[in-house]
Parts: sequence; structure tokens; C-alpha cells
Amino acid sequence: MKEVVYIANSVSENIEVWNLYKNGEMNLIQTVITDGQVQPLKIIKSKNLLYAGIRPNNRIITYCIDDNGFLKKKSESFIPGNPNYISLNYTKEFLFCSSYNSNCISVSPLNKYGIPQNPIQIIYNIEGCHSAKINYKYNILFVMSLKEDTIYLYHLTDHGILKNTEQKLLHTKKNSGPRHIIFHPNKDFIYTINELNGTIDVWRINKKNNIIQVENIQNINILNNVLSDRYWSSDIHITQCGRFLYASDRFLNIISLFHIDQKNYNITFFESYPTVEQPRSFSINDNNTYLIVTGEKSNTFILYSISQINGTLKKINIYNTSTNPIWILMHTINKN
Repeated sequence: MKEVVYIANSVSENIEVWNLYKNGEMNLIQTVITDGQVQPLKIIKSKNLLYAGIRPNNRIITYCIDDNGFLKKKSESFIPGNPNYISLNYTKEFLFCSSYNSNCISVSPLNKYGIPQNPIQIIYNIEGCHSAKINYKYNILFVMSLKEDTIYLYHLTDHGILKNTEQKLLHTKKNSGPRHIIFHPNKDFIYTINELNGTIDVWRINKKNNIIQVENIQNINILNNVLSDRYWSSDIHITQCGRFLYASDRFLNIISLFHIDQKNYNITFFESYPTVEQPRSFSINDNNTYLIVTGEKSNTFILYSISQINGTLKKINIYNTSTNPIWILMHTINKN
């Protein structure tokens, strides 16, 4: 087993590949030039592929990942709008790409080699379409509309076409700005982070008479209800054990740790950590032992170890990156 880390540096127009060793040490092993401002990254582990969204000539570059984690360019696919977020359905047959500036979500089929084809559907007029992620159990795509304080719900058909669900919309608080979303790894609960008011919403999925209904059950501040004059919240992730949730804010330069109640799945603030400047993106490895966060203004990233007892973070080291690191992914390679 080998662990590598991929960092998208937008202004430098490159992707850095780092080794992560068992003792927590890291070293840079490859820098890939992207010929454009690289932003979102996404990996298909089963096919050893990495997708990178590039602007301003809007496209997705597909890279092969070799046994050592190195990237080799395989193809380019054009998409509508500047890419902000890339996600995939459960069978890895369709790729979803959201565009904040173009206010749209697109669906691109993947061929047998995992290469995105021309979009078969583009849904416009989703204001500030920031991220989109599908719930595998219910096959529902949740699309975050930051400027509308709304989350759109779409059912994905077998042919890759998005159709409105019965509920159609979820509404967050006014001027909250829903940005990113994460699903509980094994329960019917959803956690979304709101960029503009520094809060996290908890949602419960209910199924009755074959109709899915999503309801809000909690709204909590990223700073444990200690109010700030401004927020710029960015990313949210849960450990695979389903016990710990982390959220970042770029104005406050923090990562906050929440404990997930194992009975009602609400979250409780536990601790907040000062971190890199403008922590836009962070990632947790598969076995919940490390968390890495990038600072898009500091041009650094910090590696933390995660306590298996209470989820607390312990800083291991800080490393320099290229300019404007705005996306990071940890990836485990299982060698034969």
C-alpha cells in the first residue's frame, strides 16, 4: 500500500504529486504542468484515473495514475463553464461538473476507458452553482446554489438524465450561501457548509411510500456560536468511521472539529484549530489517520495526525507548494 497526495495549484497552473510515508514524512515526486488554471480534482480509484478541471478554456484533463502515483495525461474533454466541482455517480458511468460563474451543472457520460464525452445534459439558471454530489443509496444529485440559498435535488435516470425529485428544493437560511456537501458514510444524514454565515446544516433523509423527503434537523456555527463579523467557510469532510466532522473557514483561518452523535447524528462542536492562511481545501486519508489542509494564500499545506480516540488534530509538519493551492486529494494505491 502506498499513499500519495495531489495538490492543484491554480496560479502556477500545475498539479503537484507528493509521497506520504507511514511515519508522516512527505516529499514532492512530480510536478505536472496543466496549461491552464487547475481547480477541482477527482479520482476514480477502480480505474486509476484523476480528473482535473481547467479554466479559462473550460475542459477536464484525464490523467492515468501509475503504481507509484505519477500522473500521465490521457485526454482532454471540453465542458460548459468554468469547472468548480467534479463528482461521479456510483457506477462511474457519468461525470457531473458544476460551474459557479456559468450557473450550471453538466452531465458527461464516461466511455469504457473513463474518458468524459460531450455533455448529454446541461441545466442552467442555478445561481452560484458551486458543488454537486450524488447520494449513492438514493441516486439523488444534490446541487448547491450558493447565491440562491438553495439546494437543488435531481434524480439520475439509468440513461444519465437528471430529473427533478418530488421535493425539488431545500432551502437554507437567508444569505447563508450553501457551498459544499458531505454524506454520512453509512447513515441517512447529510452535512452542508454555508460559506457566508459560517454555519453547518444537518439534514435527515426519510423515505415514506417510496418518496424521498429531506428535512433540516440542525444548524450550528463553525465557531461554537461565537459570532464573527465575517465568514468565508469553504470545505467539509467526515472520517470514514462516521464519528468526526471537520470544517474550514478561509477568513478565520481555522479548521473546526465536531463530534457526530451516534444516536441522532447531530454534531457537537469540540475544538477549533488555527491553520494555514485561507484554508480552501482539505482531505482525509482512507484509514482516518491523517488530515491535510492547503492555504491558498500562504502557498503551504499542513499535515495533521488524527486521534482515533476523539478526532483531535496534531500538527506533524508544514510544506511549501506552488502558488495558490486550492484543491487537495489524498489517494491510496494498493499494489499487487
